[in-house]
Amino acid sequence: MLSAFNQLKSQLDGDLFVDNVQRVLYSTDASQYKEMPLAVTRPKSKEDIKKIIAFAHENGTSIIPRGAGTSLAGQVVGPGIVVDISKYMNKILEFKPEEKYVIVEPGVVLAELNLFLAKHGLQFGPETSTANRCVIGGMLGNNSCGLHSLVYGSVREHILEVDAILSDGSETTFKPLTKTEFQQKLNGNPNQLEKAIYRNISETLSNLENQKEIRDQFPNPKLTRRNMGYAIDELLNSEIFTEKGPQFNFCKLLAGSEGTLAFSHSIKLNLIPLPPKFKGLVCAHFVTLEESLLGNLIALKHKPTAIELMDDIVMDAAKQNIEQNKNRFFVKGEPGALLMIEFSFETEKELTEKAAALEKDFRDAGLGYHFPLVTGADNIKRVWALRTAGLGLLSNIPGDRKGVPGIEDTAVHPELLPDYVADIKKVLASLGLNSVYYAHIATGEIHFRPLINFKDPADVLLFDTLMSEVAKLVKKYRGSMSGEHGDGRVRGKFIPFMLGEHNYKILKELKKPGTPTIF
Repeated sequence: MLSAFNQLKSQLDGDLFVDNVQRVLYSTDASQYKEMPLAVTRPKSKEDIKKIIAFAHENGTSIIPRGAGTSLAGQVVGPGIVVDISKYMNKILEFKPEEKYVIVEPGVVLAELNLFLAKHGLQFGPETSTANRCVIGGMLGNNSCGLHSLVYGSVREHILEVDAILSDGSETTFKPLTKTEFQQKLNGNPNQLEKAIYRNISETLSNLENQKEIRDQFPNPKLTRRNMGYAIDELLNSEIFTEKGPQFNFCKLLAGSEGTLAFSHSIKLNLIPLPPKFKGLVCAHFVTLEESLLGNLIALKHKPTAIELMDDIVMDAAKQNIEQNKNRFFVKGEPGALLMIEFSFETEKELTEKAAALEKDFRDAGLGYHFPLVTGADNIKRVWALRTAGLGLLSNIPGDRKGVPGIEDTAVHPELLPDYVADIKKVLASLGLNSVYYAHIATGEIHFRPLINFKDPADVLLFDTLMSEVAKLVKKYRGSMSGEHGDGRVRGKFIPFMLGEHNYKILKELKKPGTPTIF
């Protein structure tokens, strides 16, 4: 293989590495997983990508599209050829502010893109806590959402078009299609693999038995955070298969596909205006976590732009961090949980009136004991810094047991959270475990981080048992095991159970309609 890689290297404009140092560097992401890749490449263009794909076919290996490596589920860790697009493929290709779109290469960093757009009063809505390093291609792969998903939704709602390379090296553009254009893809398409892809999805989703299985087994369609498997339920709802549905767009399927269906090299994004001028956070203090779950339902009625949860374990961990302890300036007493409820208005008067109305509703319901309104850009930034530091703060917990990912990405409809969390606590107690609770409560996704010691073989077995028990609960509440972080290695094995064997077979057929895949 070394000789073959040397030949490939001479053909690429970008980089190729087979040394142990680079392979070790790319053997991990932000998850618990580690595996040495066969090689590491950093393409400079779509032509480089085509050559890498051709090489993979000829040598019987796979390729792993990689962005910034911020994935928490092991999506970019594997034995194939890692293809890192963040080094060179990071340009803004086209920007039309009057039409509210931008076309970017997949390696563009989210925060840098939004800095550029802010000068024109625009932004790309979905954001993550890793915005200063995550890239658009990775966000597409994971269907990322983040802090303000309550109003901005996920990447799936903001992807307009994707220029991609298929597994045979052919090029295609995925975009919204009329019924006539969809038929042309089925019949008059000169790209044989693309034609096979469209024919496969047409035959699959026209089948009445398949339609019923998808609608019965996929997560609750009212749940906005659902990334389990491929989003064929979204395609089923298009006008091709459902009367009065939206236009068909394969981009909805690419969002959340974790780089396993096609290699994107150009992405067209929908843009939205920057939020209103006056922002504020009502930082509601609750005695218990259970109180905060009920408080969340009250807060949602006031139509906030975000609601985030922090429990006492995260807040206590912040005390041990010099920088984050300063960001606890708004905390009074020892709350069992905090809700950080954000509002945005055009006037300060509207903001203060909304905060007062929300506090009244909390007090009338007998929930919470302190409801400070935090305003001013610097103070709000400090509050959010405390929240986004949650993952890192958990490493400060004394002892060998640390908060670990795995069940942290489950999501159920917000109205079901009180019962769901009660059941989660019962499962944890039966296994002798405790957990951290924080993050996106507004959209039904609480990040559970059970305290586990992966150095202890007994705890590793315990974790596997926990995952299985939680999967049963998520299915009971018709939620999703993957709300935003994706399936990856950690949750991929639960797809057949969560979606049903019938639907799992559909997903496997979707991935390779008539030709072997190398993704």
